[in-house]
Amino acid sequence: MRHIHPLQPIAVIVLIVVLVYFRRKQAAANPNAAAKPPAAVSEPIRKKPAKPEQPPEVVYMNLRQEALAMTPESLGQAGQVHNDEPFGVVMEMGMASSVVTLACFADGDARLYYKTGGGMVGGHGHERVRKAAKEFVLLAHKALPGMTPTTDYPLPESDKVRFYALTPRGALTVETDRQALGEEPGELSSLFYSGQEVVTQMRQVQEQRAK
Repeated sequence: MRHIHPLQPIAVIVLIVVLVYFRRKQAAANPNAAAKPPAAVSEPIRKKPAKPEQPPEVVYMNLRQEALAMTPESLGQAGQVHNDEPFGVVMEMGMASSVVTLACFADGDARLYYKTGGGMVGGHGHERVRKAAKEFVLLAHKALPGMTPTTDYPLPESDKVRFYALTPRGALTVETDRQALGEEPGELSSLFYSGQEVVTQMRQVQEQRAK
């Protein structure tokens, strides 16, 4: 039988008391460490469903409508345009499977849209485009006598070219054969080739950017 020293039980008790004392002291100094709350369960991040892309034809029709709905006020030219003076011109060329819409305004803004998708916008930042767009709008004034007022904006049929002159009093329009524009000189022919010049300048700017 092993002999136990009389002081050994006392030493064990003292050691236990010291350990309990230090643990309580540590718990008082850092109460959070003594009882940590359970970690909050984070909710999963829910991604917003991506907006479905609109078909090119829908995008085209929205942009076309926006161009046709422009006003002198939206261009910042309120009071600067007379009632019968065009502040914008829209020229549309019908093709077998698409329509090309060119919209130009008195401030030099030019926009080109394709019904099948894509296009070009700009003018303010490019002198040649801005100049060509302004000349296109000014030239439309001479073609007004051959136009009729309208509140409808149908697309041109294949091989047809339709013009819309936008004035403070409303829009005027006329449609003609594309082939006739090249064969018969006149106000509409001049307007057509002026619009083609705008497209040429816009394409040159686009090619320069690509390079």
